[in-house]
Amino acid sequence: MDGGHVGRAARLAAPLAALALAASAPLPAPPLLAAPASMQAGDRVFRSGTGGESALIRQLSGGRYSHVGIVVQTAPRVLIAHAGTDEEPRHPNQVLLATWEAFASRRWAQTLAVARPRFLDAAQRAASARAAAARVGQAFELRPVDNPAAPLPLYCTTLLLEAVRAQAPAFAPAWQRLELPLMRGDYLFPHALAQQDVHWLLQGE
Repeated sequence: MDGGHVGRAARLAAPLAALALAASAPLPAPPLLAAPASMQAGDRVFRSGTGGESALIRQLSGGRYSHVGIVVQTAPRVLIAHAGTDEEPRHPNQVLLATWEAFASRRWAQTLAVARPRFLDAAQRAASARAAAARVGQAFELRPVDNPAAPLPLYCTTLLLEAVRAQAPAFAPAWQRLELPLMRGDYLFPHALAQQDVHWLLQGE
């Protein structure tokens, strides 16, 4: 095996181990909604959360959703990569892999939606999913940016942004400027990703 293959194998080892762990974990309580049967790797899962932070994000952005993840596997179980803070106590403040049952749990979700970016083909969507999965374990970082072309912080929307840009460099969702004492600068909200060229597979509760 050449060096390139060895490097790629090493980079994928941790995400694959996490995939195996998540796939073998016991099922939590029933989700808010069932996963769409037509869902594919690379689809986006939007969520309106149940806590005060979610309400603040929706208020600041003017959007319906406060969190977003990307589907990285559909069988034998749906797995979603997302950058979270406190959903997994053993792994706080990092990119996580969650089952559909966990991500869509009524503990965390009061509204769910699934969208497919129409500007990517199936191979590109799958590649973006792999790119997001490869970042499992990386540290969550929420901060403003003054120049969206500079190195980005890592939170739920920027995880998707960078995964998609690897396939579609022109992808440019709108950043939103905030002028608040503790939040001054540009942020990328889930609302911006929901406004892109997408086909909605699910828009439910």
